[in-house]
Amino acid sequence: MNKLFAISLATAVSAAVLAVPATSQIVVKPSASVEQAVKKVSRDLDRQLNRIADRSNVHRGNAIAIVRFERDAEGDPTNARIYRASGDKRIDRVSVRAVSGLRSLDGFPNGLEEDQVFQANIIFADNRRSYEELTEELAEFEEARLARGPEEREVIALGTYLANTTAQ
Repeated sequence: MNKLFAISLATAVSAAVLAVPATSQIVVKPSASVEQAVKKVSRDLDRQLNRIADRSNVHRGNAIAIVRFERDAEGDPTNARIYRASGDKRIDRVSVRAVSGLRSLDGFPNGLEEDQVFQANIIFADNRRSYEELTEELAEFEEARLARGPEEREVIALGTYLANTTAQ
């Protein structure tokens, strides 16, 4: 059975976005408490993806799945839906199930809006080269999304990378 591993994508995406010339940059700096919560939830998402992908036998594929969701009054994810499809229904299903299984959304500060939108950016890659290409594609997508308007800059983005270690 293939063993999967996950690492945080937030740093890679930030570095790729910051590599764009300063005149075209849109930099959104979250508060320290939001940043800590994003890291915690991203780790939880990594665990959920590993568990669900392993059970669903989703070990192959190079794709980006983006899932949007909110949290309910108890801090649990709700209304998880595909925002950008990966092109592989199995990957999209695994991504939505992983987001729906998150347990650490209560770590976000109380000052967030009740209808706060979250976004999970998930890269599935069979090898390092695919990962790097998809990271660049995601960074371009995120830059364009943030440029669309202020409402997009309010979305809290999480990141993760799920890879097949046997292909490394």
